Amino acid sequence: MTTQFSFSAIHTFTVVTQTLSFSRAAEILHITPSAISHQMKLLESQLGVSLFTRQSKGIMLTEAGKALMENANKGVSLIQEGVSKSISTTKLRTLHIAAIPSLAQNWLLPKLPDFYDLHPDISIVLHAQDQLVNFSTSHIDAHLHFGTGYTQNNHAQFLASEYVYPVCHPDLLTVGCDNHISRLVSQYPLLQYNAALEDGPSNLTWQHWLSKHHICVDTKMIHRHFSHVGLSLEAAKHKQGLALAWHHMVSDLIKWGMLVQCDHTVLKLDYSYYLVSPEKPQEPSDLHQFTSWLKHKFIHASQPQNL
Repeated sequence: MTTQFSFSAIHTFTVVTQTLSFSRAAEILHITPSAISHQMKLLESQLGVSLFTRQSKGIMLTEAGKALMENANKGVSLIQEGVSKSISTTKLRTLHIAAIPSLAQNWLLPKLPDFYDLHPDISIVLHAQDQLVNFSTSHIDAHLHFGTGYTQNNHAQFLASEYVYPVCHPDLLTVGCDNHISRLVSQYPLLQYNAALEDGPSNLTWQHWLSKHHICVDTKMIHRHFSHVGLSLEAAKHKQGLALAWHHMVSDLIKWGMLVQCDHTVLKLDYSYYLVSPEKPQEPSDLHQFTSWLKHKFIHASQPQNL
């Protein structure tokens, strides 16, 4: 059978145990000493034990009172912590940010903890989306987009240019052998991102890249095709061939030794990264804070080796 008791009485009990005085506990709780005494008698009656030994100068805890004190203090503390967390959660402000999927996964997502450290009161809900958001029909605050920067009736903040160069897993480069790109492309499959409608005019295929560098191969090249840049990079990480990497998406993977730049020729794409929003973010709005942080991250990003 479960013993029924008042949480208010338990809370009062924890205050009494800290003061060992009904009158001082009454001052802290802003009630009368007689109300304190009544609650403690009620609690003792509900529990069927004596919690205090009344003395001429204050009170002392019985063994039962000491046992209850330890657990009651923990319980009240946990409840107060839960209430605080609940209140703080409701104070979080939320930004809904869309981003092209590969950039979201390979660049933005690993950096978000830094934003939360700087702005713990702002929560980011990240949406992976290629096509530019229709702000009139969605609840998205801004879109980290790859394009020309022209958007009708929207504001586009330039963030960074993008560059392309070949990468592969370090194990594909043989020590003491010819690792020239012409040999590599003839030996390993070429991992190709098939551009979507949004960025098709700016995308660079292996055929275009080889043609620009006047590289001819004697054997028939093997191509593997992917719908997103990030997928081609994942395949390269698993030693499946050479990928034409977009610099901002691959720079951390190179820094961590998971991929290597296997040719130092770097080509700039025609499109760039923009943060698109219905209106220009105004200081000190949450979106302005996010935009400033985003610009700082792009400005301080590493540059391709031959720039």
